Amino acid sequence: MSLSVASGLKPTNVRNDVLHNWELMQNVYKLYNEQKYTDILFEFLLTSYTLSAHRLILAAASSYFKDIFDNIEPDCNYMTVTEIDSDTFEQLVVYCYNGQTDITAGNTERMIKGAMLLRLYDVVDTCVNYAMDHINDFLLRKLILLEAEIRYKPFEVRLLAYIVQNFKKFNRSEDMVNINIEQWKVIIEKVDANIVSQEDLFWTIVLWYEYNTADREKDLPILLSSLRLTEFDTQFILTQIKTLPGCERLAIETLKKRESLLTWMAVQNWGEDWLGFKDILRYNQAKEVWEKVKRLEIKRYIFSTAFIDNSLIFIGGRNRDGPSKDVVSYNLINKTWTTMPSMQENRNSVCVTVLNNYLYAIGGKDKKGNVLGSVERFSSLTGHWQLVASMSTPRSDAGIAILNGDIYIVGGKTNVPVKTVERYNVTENSWLTCSSMSDARESPAVVAHQGYIYALSGRYADLKTVERYNSERDEWTKIASLNVGRRYICVASIGNQLWAFGGVIGPAQWDDTVEVYDMAKDKWLVKQKLPATGKFSCVSVPTKLVENLV
Repeated sequence: MSLSVASGLKPTNVRNDVLHNWELMQNVYKLYNEQKYTDILFEFLLTSYTLSAHRLILAAASSYFKDIFDNIEPDCNYMTVTEIDSDTFEQLVVYCYNGQTDITAGNTERMIKGAMLLRLYDVVDTCVNYAMDHINDFLLRKLILLEAEIRYKPFEVRLLAYIVQNFKKFNRSEDMVNINIEQWKVIIEKVDANIVSQEDLFWTIVLWYEYNTADREKDLPILLSSLRLTEFDTQFILTQIKTLPGCERLAIETLKKRESLLTWMAVQNWGEDWLGFKDILRYNQAKEVWEKVKRLEIKRYIFSTAFIDNSLIFIGGRNRDGPSKDVVSYNLINKTWTTMPSMQENRNSVCVTVLNNYLYAIGGKDKKGNVLGSVERFSSLTGHWQLVASMSTPRSDAGIAILNGDIYIVGGKTNVPVKTVERYNVTENSWLTCSSMSDARESPAVVAHQGYIYALSGRYADLKTVERYNSERDEWTKIASLNVGRRYICVASIGNQLWAFGGVIGPAQWDDTVEVYDMAKDKWLVKQKLPATGKFSCVSVPTKLVENLV
């Protein structure tokens, strides 16, 4: 019997192919259920249960079966199944007929192993999707072991993505002890530095190593070298890293690299003790927290801080007599105080920065309450302050940043908060007007970060808003607002992260909130709180000097 169609003519009586195929497979599946015309019998160890099927269907659905049938004698009509239990095997055989199967938390492990053996990768994918969509029904450690056993790349990718996304949940837990070294490298590379600290990673790796020290000792230095070890302080490197097997050389190399690195410090210039002791904080990059390192007695407040010649310099501010022109330094090597030459003018709420070994003091208020436009700079070579070009607009309580060798003065206050911005060209000793911000900001936090200038918050209405300046376009753009609106906030550009912390809420509530900007998601993440509250000035200092201060 045959069906022929005239060449070039469209057949008119042929039924829809999809419907035909569906009905055909329904009939085949019915024959399977009735056990008719089956030609291969499967037996199972330790049970009398048997199962018959059509080898043509199995070979068409699975390359595993095709290879088996191609290599047995044509008249062989039975096989013994040794690696899959009878229930799982039958479910997979049924899948070969109708493309359907039921996955539950109870059978996922058995089904995924059986499907991998039979090369039914659609079933494997279904099992992986079920496990990841219902991951709370499984132990992460169990899934890691399962992936290691079946070695299925899509499963590994999904599993590692989940670990990366939820690392804090499993930090320092035994759920992670069966991850292999290559998987660890992926996790370290992709984990979000805004959420997971290097110390979190370090201690979880140590737990992983201690679970199987004999086999993992040789890999430990390799894995630790994937961390940003220079972010750990010297004491931690000496006591925790150098003492680990095979890590002595790694620790020594890390200490050498740290000698040229900088650490951020935050100097409290206003807090509960207005005219007395001020807290000095440092940023612990490995832990991603701010820590107290020292208290210094500075009998002023709202002064500005800079770092030059191995010393912290404290400039201007207010004492009992009002705005001050005094300048003192604290040497971080020998921990001694020195009175430096005073500025030419008394300056309260003054902007200070260091550029090309000059110390600049810009604007502020004098003893009569006048807002200043004058600018003076100090050279340690000449030992005196020299007036340079004045700003176009006198202002106090402004923000300051250095970008591309120019000094930017942002916002501040004349008689009212302002949104204007000026740029000082050091070479030409001249000021140029830049585009204004969207919001007027008195006492904004301002910093250069990754090629932009950021202006945060401000005294006017305790702003939450944040703006970013593109110097090439001379353009300000608003980005995600802070979680907590406050004034007198401090900001620091630390590595790839932008940090905002401290300040005042309302009439007089000192705030210890710390936030870090996630540029990729355009949102601010709340971090561990400050160990002290107040208004702070930030400076970057050679790491070895900071550790000498501790």
